[in-house]
Amino acid sequence: MRECFNCQTELPPETKHYDINDEVYCTDCVAAEPYTSYSYYIDGEYVGGSDDDNVRLVESFDDEYEVGEDI
Repeated sequence: MRECFNCQTELPPETKHYDINDEVYCTDCVAAEPYTSYSYYIDGEYVGGSDDDNVRLVESFDDEYEVGEDI
C-alpha cells in the first residue's frame, strides 16, 4: 500500500502523486506553483540561465553606471 508521507492518505495505483527525495506525497499536500525561467545563449553557446547566479538582467532603473574620465 502506498501512502502520503505527510498525511498518510492511501494512494491507490495509477493515482497522481509527487515523489520528493524518495518520499511519496499526495497532490493535496504539495503546493505546486508555476514559474518562468530562461536560458541565455551567445552565438548559439549556452552561457547560463535565469536560475543561475552568474547571469542577471539589469533594468535601466537598476543600472549603477559611473562615467569615468577619458585619459
